[in-house]
Amino acid sequence: MLALTPWLVLFHILAALWLAGGAFAGAVVRAQTRKAPDLASRVQGMRIGNRLMQVFALPGGITVGILGIALVVPRGIGFQQGWVHASIGLWLLMLGNGVLYLRPWMQKALAEAEASLATGGPTDELKRLTAMKGPRIAADLNALGIVVLTALMVLKPF
Repeated sequence: MLALTPWLVLFHILAALWLAGGAFAGAVVRAQTRKAPDLASRVQGMRIGNRLMQVFALPGGITVGILGIALVVPRGIGFQQGWVHASIGLWLLMLGNGVLYLRPWMQKALAEAEASLATGGPTDELKRLTAMKGPRIAADLNALGIVVLTALMVLKPF
């Protein structure tokens, strides 16, 4: 296993970049989509945001956590340290937030946006879904979680 450890570290770092790319690019896309001048532009922004979540944030998040847990023992860290517990707990919260809240909301909002585009105007349901603050806050909290996880990995404060 020790011969594989450098490779696991490399793939863990690459997965962290994969996750971060989706999370932070998603924040930019959300901001620009809210400013879009018309429905077609908003729907396109939602498509891009959904793609970032499906291709980068969720698979990157799953992969980085699994590899991180796989590295605890071979790197001689062990599961006794508080920062390891905090990291695993935060990762599980972020993963749950993405899989159980953000992804279903995005799927519903995007389907409603596509239906609105087909009818030529935003439906009341689309207006309600896109006016919700919860998904924006939850996505930004996941991005903040990446920063906190990075600090825990580097500083190992407790």
